[in-house]
Amino acid sequence: MSRKKLNLIQVLRGLAAVLVVLAHTDLIFNQNLNQNFFYKVFTFGGSGVDFFFVLSGFIMFYIHQHDIGHSNKVGTFFFKRFTRIYPIYWVILTSKISASLIFGYDTDSQSNIGEYIKAFLLLPQDRNILSTIFLGVSWTLSFEIFFYLLFGLLIWLKPKFSFPIIAAWLTGVLLNFFGIFQLTQNNLWMQMIFADYNLEFIFGCLAAYILTKYQIKYGMPIICIGTFLYTLSAINYYYSIITISSVITFGIPSTLIVLGCVALEQKKNINVPNLLLYIGNASYSIYLAHGFFINNITKIILKLKPNITDNLLALNLLGIIIGIIAIFCGCLIYTYIEKPLFLMFKPKVATT
Repeated sequence: MSRKKLNLIQVLRGLAAVLVVLAHTDLIFNQNLNQNFFYKVFTFGGSGVDFFFVLSGFIMFYIHQHDIGHSNKVGTFFFKRFTRIYPIYWVILTSKISASLIFGYDTDSQSNIGEYIKAFLLLPQDRNILSTIFLGVSWTLSFEIFFYLLFGLLIWLKPKFSFPIIAAWLTGVLLNFFGIFQLTQNNLWMQMIFADYNLEFIFGCLAAYILTKYQIKYGMPIICIGTFLYTLSAINYYYSIITISSVITFGIPSTLIVLGCVALEQKKNINVPNLLLYIGNASYSIYLAHGFFINNITKIILKLKPNITDNLLALNLLGIIIGIIAIFCGCLIYTYIEKPLFLMFKPKVATT
């Protein structure tokens, strides 16, 4: 598989971010306005997290598969991952904390110095604490960091040492997933290490491996099947017909969509609108910052117009506008903060 820029993967990253924005618009509407957003149709948007995990696994294997077993590459790998995750995260987290302290809202008595350290290092944390003074979405970044550490292990050690370690870990994840052993009770570290979500990173890696070894001829049909299954899962989520892990309901369809999109783009160049590429490029900033903007805009509107909740149509249209504003603000953060930070570190990456 040739290492070419995959524009459709960027589009999928943007789509995953937008799904999360829609889900959090409903969540924040419930918290701040005591109203649903579009009758809770978009609550399945939390599945954007499942999509992100699959995409992350795919991208890691796609980019670094040839680094596995080459310990001289591990320093560059971790430096790239560090500069990709932490700098803009620290900027947004610090801004959120500062705003909370200055204006005296979204504070939590449980937020001691230890919790601040955990938040800045992206160590496992109680999600209720994260949702107050810190960034609610950062729990997913803890999974990302853990996955990077595992992949770094594959790069650092020879396969005869790293593969048994990964196999043992994956066995634990599967045992926990199937309920044979409960390895995640009452321990945040164990909940992260053996969580179902880890399987979605594996799905992404598996998709990249398949595309490395085989020529996939039917990209579009695979995309259609994945989209159909994803839609069924969204309907099932809304009506709560069957309770199944999101790893199955959204992780597998996400994997099929990724597999089909890359197979399609390997065969021919796909013309993707620049706007969709831009949103994909800005997806991380959108993901980190959108909750802050949605939360504060709704609070401001409620103060200015307390009776806004009386008109449900106007309220739903307002929700769409607020979501668009949050995405736009995330794009501004990408352009004027995240991208310059990345470019600042890029020359150092090249010489590491």
